[in-house]
Amino acid sequence: MAEIFYSGEQDGRVTVREGETKRPLDPRFDLRKYSPPAFVRGKGDSVSAQLSLALLADALHDDARALKLHHRFNRRVVTLLPARWTITRSRILDYADLIEHLAVASEDGE
Repeated sequence: MAEIFYSGEQDGRVTVREGETKRPLDPRFDLRKYSPPAFVRGKGDSVSAQLSLALLADALHDDARALKLHHRFNRRVVTLLPARWTITRSRILDYADLIEHLAVASEDGE
């Protein structure tokens, strides 16, 4: 399977690229609506929460898991993105796995 790349611009456009195919990232307002239509990165605000949810939902193909993880993914990843950024699907999956692992370790008292 070819790697998927997610790229964001300062104007709030987020593009998903797989091979030669490009499409805009679906904001997934059907799951939760935090912000207006454009993704503009911020410091943990509702716009970055919407971007976090959209990235996870697209990369994970699991809406329930995306909803569960998006706040922690927002704090750990999205709020730290520069004005122009690119992240791979495999990197998003790694972060999701790490966030879940840390949550379990925290619950176990580690």
